[in-house]
Amino acid sequence: MAQQELISSRDKAELKRTFRKDLKGNVALKLFTQKQSMVTVPGRECRYCQQTQQLMDELSNLSPKLLLETVDFYQDSQAARDHGISRIPAVTLGGADAGPGDHRVRFYGIPMGYELPILVEDIKTISRSVSPLSTATRRKLRELNQPVHIQFFVTPTDATCPVPARLTHAMAIESPFISADVVESQEFPALTRNYGVRSVPFTVINEHMRFGGPVNETELLDKVLQAGVRTQ
Repeated sequence: MAQQELISSRDKAELKRTFRKDLKGNVALKLFTQKQSMVTVPGRECRYCQQTQQLMDELSNLSPKLLLETVDFYQDSQAARDHGISRIPAVTLGGADAGPGDHRVRFYGIPMGYELPILVEDIKTISRSVSPLSTATRRKLRELNQPVHIQFFVTPTDATCPVPARLTHAMAIESPFISADVVESQEFPALTRNYGVRSVPFTVINEHMRFGGPVNETELLDKVLQAGVRTQ
């Protein structure tokens, strides 16, 4: 039986046109997953790993500039640690020549629904090296002198998530001090409970700073600066 496509033929045709027009440089996509097995090892269940692999295969096949590498989370645990990956499925993005430390843009969970356009915009930003952030924001981000880790919780059906999620990733692309995870909250219930997430969007910065609801660029910048600027 033929496998059902996760990206419709119509959307694929549109994405092909978009990538042909908008992509300049190559973009490295790394999918952290686990190999399929007939035997399920307790504690290593990954409900959406297979679907995420299919989605990323379909997406990367739409442009020769999308370079997809699949990494087994358990067999290559060192690569996972080098990229800051703690759970699967996970997707990281970076430039074609980016080292592990440059893959600071991460998705945890399958990027479907309203999350797929976030991934597409990230790809375009990295490929074109053109930031969606304002000049003022980019200037202020240069003041960072401490690591900032943003975790942004979303669901595929919530239309208020993409814009602030896109901002978190844009800031991670802009500043080497920032890493940003967009987390599909329904796929990681233990993590969601740990942070007290009851609705999305929900943001966690450096573990201790937590707040719900969508944020605009100025609001997110203020929070990031609070967490990442240490004065003498």
